[in-house]
Amino acid sequence: MAKLVAFYSRADENYFGGAMKYVEVGNTEKIARMIVDITGADIFKIEQKVPYAADYNTCIAEAKKDLQNKARPELVKVPENFDQYDEIYLGYPIYWGTMPMAVYTFLESFDFTGKTIHPFCTHEGSGLVSTESDIKKTAKGATVTNGLAINGSSVDGAKAKVQAWV
Repeated sequence: MAKLVAFYSRADENYFGGAMKYVEVGNTEKIARMIVDITGADIFKIEQKVPYAADYNTCIAEAKKDLQNKARPELVKVPENFDQYDEIYLGYPIYWGTMPMAVYTFLESFDFTGKTIHPFCTHEGSGLVSTESDIKKTAKGATVTNGLAINGSSVDGAKAKVQAWV
């Protein structure tokens, strides 16, 4: 059974428990890499052709506008040979109570019939919110397992939690 870790993550200025902090590697990417280390899965970064701004406040305004417009941002690329994967670990930060709209673009790009999706997210207090059901509605035909929510401020110490979930 071939496995893929597909994730959306954002570096630059981020929010960490009440403060802004610049990071070179986004929190969701850190968790994605832990999953790759544990599972040996292939990895794919979901990237928008037009990325959000590096400034946090501008980024969240852009993300909110995309959510309100139900935008489907164009992606830089999609994984080649997607059909070979039976298990997908799908990672994303929580933006305005759901996944970034680019993750919806990704999910709508493929037929997930017969595939298993393991959702994981990073957040600053909201947990998974409704993303497990959002994935079920969008990736029709997929089995969606119980997800993993990691507080973004604690990702660097989350390896044991990630390993237990995997």
